[in-house]
Amino acid sequence: MRAVRLASTVVTAAVLLGGVTACGSKGGDGAKGGDSAAGALTGDPKAALAASAVVMQKAGNGKIDMASPGGSDHTSGKGTADWKDPGKPSADLTAQVEDNKQLRIRVIGADGYVGSDDVAALGGKHWIKLPAGNDLGDSMLAVGQMLNPVVQLTVAAQSGKLSKVGEETVDGVKTTHLRAVEDTSVLVGAMTGLSADQRKAVQKTLEDDGTSLTVDFWLNGKQELVQYKEYGDKNGEKEAVTIKYSDLGKADKIEAPAAGDLGSEADLLKLLS
Repeated sequence: MRAVRLASTVVTAAVLLGGVTACGSKGGDGAKGGDSAAGALTGDPKAALAASAVVMQKAGNGKIDMASPGGSDHTSGKGTADWKDPGKPSADLTAQVEDNKQLRIRVIGADGYVGSDDVAALGGKHWIKLPAGNDLGDSMLAVGQMLNPVVQLTVAAQSGKLSKVGEETVDGVKTTHLRAVEDTSVLVGAMTGLSADQRKAVQKTLEDDGTSLTVDFWLNGKQELVQYKEYGDKNGEKEAVTIKYSDLGKADKIEAPAAGDLGSEADLLKLLS
């Protein structure tokens, strides 16, 4: 698997990530509590998505579980994400890639790190800070942004071509399934805390999947986002990534790795090979 594919898979998270998926994780207790109210979301999709954005902003963090497509590039990941500060979203994921290889991915705002328990490959260290400005670094820059459900929901509500798919059950939770079709450039424009160069890099990364995105949302009766799935018009739904959210508001704070635990960038290929 190419290193940039690993980053892109988490980025498009479609879900990320991240931390929402075919891995079969169950939503938190809060999600199940809203089953009986799921029918309240039968009205205007725009209003439902906007209301969910408020709910998710209040939660501020949660567990995420993500799955990418099957095949030789299959990747899944679990962890946590924090979106309290929209200018500095963070994520901490353990990604399961091909050949049963596990990698840690941590993003703090614009800073991305890749880690492993294979300390021998990193000279006794556990993490490498990714250089900005290359494909992998640029992809990691987008991870935290793409795992921020508030951005996803808000852009869809304000700018997406919306439709209601129907009522569905996700991991035992009754949900309303909504769909938005939107321009990639509009989504990137809503991401805060990025410089002009960073914004350009994120857009380039996302447009590898297309200039138009289809995003499916599953909302429970409490207007919490239980799951979203995202894919671009270039590769279609076969390349979709699905992200599931659970245990909202209960995640631990995500910290940058200690400086003394950072290995050399020269060892990055050893870690990813």
